[in-house]
Amino acid sequence: MKRFLFGVLLFLLISTSIQAQTNHNKVKEVIVVFKTHFDIGYTDWSDNVRYNYANSMIISALNTVDKSNNLPKDQQFKWTISGWPMKEILSKAKPDVKLRVERAIKSGSFFVHALPFSMETESSDLEPLVQSLGYASKISREAGLPLPIDAKASDVPSHSWILPTLLNNAGAKFLHIGCNPASRSPEVPLLFWWEGPDKSKLMTFYYGEYYGTSPAPPKDWAHSTWLAIIQSNDNHGAPTYEEYRAAVKNVEKLNPGAKVRVGSMADFYNTIIKENPKLITVKGDMPDTWIHGYMSMPREMKSSRALSKSTLNLEAFSTLSTIWGRKPEEPIHTLIDQSIAYINLFDEHTWGLAMSHGRSGYWAYGKEFEKLRAKGYYDDIEYSWKEKGNYINGSEKLILPTLNRELKRLATSVNVAGNRIVVYNPLPWERNDMVTIQTGDGFKKSLKNVATGEVVKLVKNKNILQFQANRIPAMGYTTFVSTDEEGGSTKSNLSFDVEKAMMENEFFKITFDKQSGTIKSLIDKKSNKEMVNTNADFKFGQYVNERFAKTQTDKYAKDYIKAGWNWAYAELGRINLDDTPYKKSSGKNAEIEFSKDALSVTAIMTFKGDADLVHNYSMVFTLYENKPTVEVIWSINGKPADPWPEGGWISFPFNIENAQFKVGRLGAVLDPAKDFVKGSNLDYGFITTGVGVLDKKNQGFGITSPDVPGVSLDRPGLWKYSTDFVPQRGNVFFNLYNNQWSTNFTEWVEGSWTAKFYIWSIDHYTDGSSIVMPSEEIRNPLMVAFTGGEAGKQAASLKGVSVSEKGVLVTFFGKNRDGEGDVIRLWEQNGKTSACRITLPVDNTYKSVQPCNLRGEKTGKEISIKNNAFEVKLNANQPASFILI
Repeated sequence: MKRFLFGVLLFLLISTSIQAQTNHNKVKEVIVVFKTHFDIGYTDWSDNVRYNYANSMIISALNTVDKSNNLPKDQQFKWTISGWPMKEILSKAKPDVKLRVERAIKSGSFFVHALPFSMETESSDLEPLVQSLGYASKISREAGLPLPIDAKASDVPSHSWILPTLLNNAGAKFLHIGCNPASRSPEVPLLFWWEGPDKSKLMTFYYGEYYGTSPAPPKDWAHSTWLAIIQSNDNHGAPTYEEYRAAVKNVEKLNPGAKVRVGSMADFYNTIIKENPKLITVKGDMPDTWIHGYMSMPREMKSSRALSKSTLNLEAFSTLSTIWGRKPEEPIHTLIDQSIAYINLFDEHTWGLAMSHGRSGYWAYGKEFEKLRAKGYYDDIEYSWKEKGNYINGSEKLILPTLNRELKRLATSVNVAGNRIVVYNPLPWERNDMVTIQTGDGFKKSLKNVATGEVVKLVKNKNILQFQANRIPAMGYTTFVSTDEEGGSTKSNLSFDVEKAMMENEFFKITFDKQSGTIKSLIDKKSNKEMVNTNADFKFGQYVNERFAKTQTDKYAKDYIKAGWNWAYAELGRINLDDTPYKKSSGKNAEIEFSKDALSVTAIMTFKGDADLVHNYSMVFTLYENKPTVEVIWSINGKPADPWPEGGWISFPFNIENAQFKVGRLGAVLDPAKDFVKGSNLDYGFITTGVGVLDKKNQGFGITSPDVPGVSLDRPGLWKYSTDFVPQRGNVFFNLYNNQWSTNFTEWVEGSWTAKFYIWSIDHYTDGSSIVMPSEEIRNPLMVAFTGGEAGKQAASLKGVSVSEKGVLVTFFGKNRDGEGDVIRLWEQNGKTSACRITLPVDNTYKSVQPCNLRGEKTGKEISIKNNAFEVKLNANQPASFILI
């Protein structure tokens, strides 16, 4: 969402409105930074924007550099650019232009800051964010320059508190955030220390009025140094020489007596830190007030979450395969880098064109919308959204076939003849889980774990095989073969009763409401607690479609828009709506079918569309043998495109009074009652792991989805902006889709897709065992491959990397992108400081590990590896990286 002003430089806007803010506090020095706001799209199709970056835009900037070379050094033009656009410029520019750009980087005329571009950070995951720093690092290293210590984010109003953790642990010192002028801003000081969940502190400059800053400081500015960021509008590029000189003279005029020099954000930090500034420390997360836009592409968002894991799992698997004596047949790291680039680009804040541009149709609904779409009036805007989705499609094309081939190669390599199934565990602790594979016949009624000798039941449904795989080694694998032996206990804890609409296993008893097709009662059999709040406004496991009214969209716009109503309403509200009232719909009179096999019992609810709810969907509820979780699957078939403001939810009202929530966000589990900064998004946010709903005894229930990150607590949070909301009722709502953003996110959601949810009981709450570990196991399923034929030479079961503290993640194990050798990265997620022992595979050749930061810079003394292991102290929620030597 961007301000719709083209061809107007920001400094001209500000210099007109800032006259009353002439420097009253005698600032001694002003560092002037020039930047443009990069949108990878929005002003045009993204491919066209990329072309302009490497041609007209960079040539214009180079011309301004050249014309300013006769000025004193500190008055010469310098331009700050984020990492990924500069990477694109260097790779796509014509040879003569590329040479000029390289000279400008080496001479300091172009500064490349640490971040790749403006991102919606909480849509990402830990390791993709780390890898995103590599664009700027690589450019700096190749130019023989120090790594940048400054970083810049523009437009997006609020960000995950992973940023201070990420940047501080990468060696960066300073972050500037420039907010979109229409959007409400978090309630933070202008300059402050932002403390991340690992206690990292980062000097942060938050400017709520626009992308950059004002030419002169406000009257209450307490420091001797000011940062004047003159940032041009969306993809406008660098100023001409004349505009540049006018901007500098304007800064001089508004700061009489101050030294004015042109430089970088790092120059500002290095100057102001010498003042020993007394800054407030802000401890808290700032949920993104735009983040719901990502659920306008629910299928791609689901795939992005999976690819954030599987891409890095493939890297680790490839590294382990080499240690185990079986090198990959293709350059895996090249595929990984491209996949990560696609994931990063999906997390970049631009989605496509906006209806307000007038280039592609206009806001219409019902039959008028269908007519315009049929005539092709929305083709341009729909193509721009397709460009965004193609990043995820591109990542899938790289990773899924490669991972499939590598797993099959592993199955072929093990020293077991005949039909065998190999199961690989991508997590650094031993685990058990259900495995599903599709293959032909050739298996009997049971399987034997070659390593342990355990015999397990095998359920066959035509070509679909399922079994419980136990004791799969940490980041290792084991092999299963067919056997006639009896597998497991002959007594089953699974049952169902059609008349009572009930099913159960050892852990839970579920009773369904036949009319609504939802859960009426869910008993935790161990504690005899009822999970379901039957007095809630929503039912448990209920699909709800909301269609919003103009009164609601207008109220949201009035609550959220802080400036520029005349243009911002078209970007943030929803124009051309009539007075149709709000409507909340759910399916009813479901067709219910129960089924049971040796491993699971299932209830399938099928709902047919009617006048109240026009699309078909189904709900599948499953209990597994020996598995203390409830699985819920929602599936929609043929949802029609509809630009009317709407959203879909699955509701889970838990039976807990005065609920306390634990939310697994990016980098840490937090308490929304105290860890969210006011002014950010208190109504809706993304989770990375799961949610705990607890009573005063720290007991309760956990829930997560590997597919749906968007969550509201207490009540659905679309088209709401609250400044002081604290959730109290134990209700969790997962947002299946929405089209709330009226700017450049996808404006109508259609098609068929599925989403899974998992629920479990919490007895004694801890971050690791109650939230992180179960959620990570759900997001990182066991990986499986089948083959037959002759035996290979590799052991039937091998261990990989293990950690002594479960809940400590290995987010990266692979080729060092910042130098020689391999890197292993740990990320503490239990929320506690502890010593952790890391055990490496037996046949590794590593002798020691060298601590380094997230950008590969050495940070401490080498640690010896003894008996294939080393031990480190990990601070709560902190990453720890090591070069393996």
